[in-house]
Amino acid sequence: MSSIKLYPERHIQKYSTNLYPLVITANVAMVLDVIINHSPLSFLTFSLTTLGTAVIIWRRELDGLLNFCTKLNRRYKFTTPALTMLGTFSLLDALSTPAKAQFFQNAQTWMTSNFTGAGQAIPLVFNVLRGLFLIYLGISLVKVIQSARQDEDWQNLARTPMIILIAVTMGDILANLIIGSGGTTG
Repeated sequence: MSSIKLYPERHIQKYSTNLYPLVITANVAMVLDVIINHSPLSFLTFSLTTLGTAVIIWRRELDGLLNFCTKLNRRYKFTTPALTMLGTFSLLDALSTPAKAQFFQNAQTWMTSNFTGAGQAIPLVFNVLRGLFLIYLGISLVKVIQSARQDEDWQNLARTPMIILIAVTMGDILANLIIGSGGTTG
């Protein structure tokens, strides 16, 4: 019985040079996620990314193990339930963590503490602004991806959302410079 070849040699040589920067970027992103979030999903994602990196780097040495996993998967069909459980765990972990608003959080805290008679109006205004910003970025991202898939000029479509993202970020930085740490003025 012949072994199953997962990676043809010409495929490895063609894409290996373009793959390493992406793998390094993914690993750096996962390390930052573990540092920032400290959730079980962050550690699981980091370990899966590290395992994937090891498989990509040492694919020739691990060819026998990969062939064994392929045969095992064809026989017992464990991939779908495993991925379903991983997706369910990821969704539950994402839904259980509190939202940590970044844009204009200090400005909202400062306004709430200094204008106590406003009640829920100030958080409502800031949350509506954040929601509109996210909806705009989501719609723009869909348009950029769609035009890139249709081989159109996607750079011009991506320029405006990037300018708005930079403007909002600069506005948040300037607001923090003006109000300080977000506490009361005394």
